[in-house]
Amino acid sequence: RVAFRRAGDAIVLLGEPTDELGASEYLSRIHGVVAGPPPACDLDRERAVIDALLEAIRSGLISSAHDCAEGGLAVALAECAIADREAMRGADVELSKWRDLPARAVLFGEAQGRVIVSTGNPARVTAIAERYGVPAHEIGRVTAEPRLRISVGSRTIDAPLARLASLYYQSIPSIMRRGPAETAVAEQHP
Repeated sequence: RVAFRRAGDAIVLLGEPTDELGASEYLSRIHGVVAGPPPACDLDRERAVIDALLEAIRSGLISSAHDCAEGGLAVALAECAIADREAMRGADVELSKWRDLPARAVLFGEAQGRVIVSTGNPARVTAIAERYGVPAHEIGRVTAEPRLRISVGSRTIDAPLARLASLYYQSIPSIMRRGPAETAVAEQHP
């Protein structure tokens, strides 16, 4: 289940951000560039993350889980917050632990071997991850407030869930309502 379910749950990141941005959605959508090598893939690390996640799920510790592969950590957090349109949950997230990395890489890098989980028992999830050699960091809390706040050092993204949901769920219908010429102009001047 992708959607955050319970306000008060801890948000834990299994795995680590890197400075990799090559071949990312960020470069493509924001800069119009398809370049750079894709993120490195370490199959042993991937296996360890999956094994730790499966044990935590089987132990009944996981309320939600979502990978960070497409769009990075910020996009995955937004998707978790808005995935259940009938019961959206906000989040307060602090990523300053990685302030030495470029903020855009922390937020939008697509480094492999990362999963966001929400849990009522972060200590047990972290202990399971450690047994598998998987880094696990408590990065925030699920909230009842309809906002997603993500901080990296002195920078903060603060977005209302209604706006995120509208952008996410209405993009294709909005494009379909426009004519071909209007769509082409909008894509050239976002």
